[in-house]
Amino acid sequence: MKKSYIAALLLILTLSTCGCTNKFAVQELNQKAQEYMSKGQTEEAISRLEASIDLDNTIYETYYNLAVAYIKAEKNDKAEEALKKVYELNPDFADAYYSMAVIYEDKAYAVINGENEENRTIVEADNDGVSVKKELSEQDKETIRTDFETAIDNYNQYLIKKPDASDKDKVNEKINSLNSELQKYADEPVGEN
Repeated sequence: MKKSYIAALLLILTLSTCGCTNKFAVQELNQKAQEYMSKGQTEEAISRLEASIDLDNTIYETYYNLAVAYIKAEKNDKAEEALKKVYELNPDFADAYYSMAVIYEDKAYAVINGENEENRTIVEADNDGVSVKKELSEQDKETIRTDFETAIDNYNQYLIKKPDASDKDKVNEKINSLNSELQKYADEPVGEN
């Protein structure tokens, strides 16, 4: 009986020590990532944040910081995945909605400006060999509308989750601006802007 009691006690101590060790390691990784971000070393920050998530995938702040780092690194698809995880872990975290709105707004403007996912401008030569912006296809227009609508929805969610936001007026102006842009693509044929 004594042996099983001691074995059980050791197991509990080991498990509780592992939890503390992981929490300490996660905290250290997150702090190091913050240092890297402040120095503009985004890839190093991403590496630390991903390692932190490998140790503990239940901390929404880590996912949010990872999303911010991905956005700075222009890896919006990965940022979007990280923000979706934030929504799962803490659906009331307002800043995640703001960041998601920024991603979708950027996606829409990338299509408008003739940029694809690799951020290369889509051009074709005219008779004089001069590059011109291509006419947007109906699929492009639909993508623009969907992305603007998603951005607007996320900005609205941000304001719902954070009704006393210090940037409330700025966000409302942004929503109005995006609604105006959305109307352009809903009602008019799209050409060069």
